[in-house]
Amino acid sequence: MKTIFICTIPRTGSSLLSADMRTTVALGEPREYFNPNRMGRLIERWQLEAGDLDAYVTEMKKRTASPNGIIAVKIMVSQLIRLEREGLLRPEGKGRLRALAAKFGTEDDTLVIQLLRRDKLRQAISLMKARQTGQWGVLRKALRKPTYDREEVAGIIVELVVWETQWQREFAASGLQPAIDLVYEDLPSRRDETLLAIARNLDLPDPEGIVANRARDEVQLERQADETTEAWINDFAMIT
Repeated sequence: MKTIFICTIPRTGSSLLSADMRTTVALGEPREYFNPNRMGRLIERWQLEAGDLDAYVTEMKKRTASPNGIIAVKIMVSQLIRLEREGLLRPEGKGRLRALAAKFGTEDDTLVIQLLRRDKLRQAISLMKARQTGQWGVLRKALRKPTYDREEVAGIIVELVVWETQWQREFAASGLQPAIDLVYEDLPSRRDETLLAIARNLDLPDPEGIVANRARDEVQLERQADETTEAWINDFAMIT
């Protein structure tokens, strides 16, 4: 059994990457299993005791592994930090990421993928809109109308940089460096290429066949940026 950690931060296209991986039926079932809301729902659904990370990971491995035994998890650095703060994860000097890999039994057999975004202004505006509207994906409806706030955008840009820095510290502390570095802006044009790189890094048999035979019709690329986004980018760039 091998584990994939998609190490990312919000609004980087991780949902597209995860959906593409699921279409192969060979690269796990990547989702945010350590998102507090999802984790709470799954603990209840799987009838587990809250606070037992070992039991949660064991059940996750049983229920989400692809037929070839690959486990895939999408994780935000804030979620990793939260696991330690709540006493669910004890790094004991070896770093949070390695400690989490040890929970999966793949401490030395984990593929780390880093997914970030170059354009921090667009990323910040996307995150601000998602927070304000509650619309985190194209399949969800906005609960309220977003409003432009220059100070909020600036604050989120700082937040994004901090998160990226925290990931670099996690990699260094754990000794688990990304084998694959992905960028949001390049992802849409390199979807098959990215999946092939993942399959090859895992030493899976017939990686070309895995990618060629995936159910690509199941994933639709939807762009959430609109004229509002463009207007806000122009507003932010204006010097008053």
